Amino acid sequence: MKLVFTWIQGCWKGTQARLLVEKYWYTLLEMWQELRNIASSGTDIWKKLKETLESWALVTPDFVWEVMKEILAKQTNDNLILDWFVRNQWNKKTLEEIFPDYKVVFFELSKEKAIQRLLWRMYDPITWDTFPAWTTINPKTWNTLIKRWDDNEAWILKRIDEFMNNTLPIAKIQEQEWKVIKVNADQSVEEVGKEMLSKLGLN
Repeated sequence: MKLVFTWIQGCWKGTQARLLVEKYWYTLLEMWQELRNIASSGTDIWKKLKETLESWALVTPDFVWEVMKEILAKQTNDNLILDWFVRNQWNKKTLEEIFPDYKVVFFELSKEKAIQRLLWRMYDPITWDTFPAWTTINPKTWNTLIKRWDDNEAWILKRIDEFMNNTLPIAKIQEQEWKVIKVNADQSVEEVGKEMLSKLGLN
């Protein structure tokens, strides 16, 4: 099953993704981490991206397709979670050409609750995994967690506005296409996980 996780930061989608990875053998693909992997690889596609950025040229839809195709083509696990892969029409069109049969897990959370959670969120400075406020150690790496420098209200509002303006309209289109599974993220981490697993038919 190919899953796209979406909603504003603070909805605990990262925590729920780790649940599927650890208990149901899913592979988690986070766009920013995959781009960092490409950056360290020295491949032709990275050289092309570097040249584009240095020349201040616009990244074209064709190049977006090329990057996503390279990332997704390497996957051997049929069960994938894609985080930050569908943020605009280009991404949606590209994903559907590669994986036409996917579902969107839509973690519904109010803007106010997201701000409250993000102001206290912790993250792993090595892997960039994020965790709820009460977590101090990444259980996967044993790295000590710290608070993000940009988790202040001004930066949080900027990221939320970006989501509302760019990603949410895409999610609404996907809902009209019957691709969306809604999960109430205004619950405890455990309850969100239970609802997600139930709606995915995994419990």
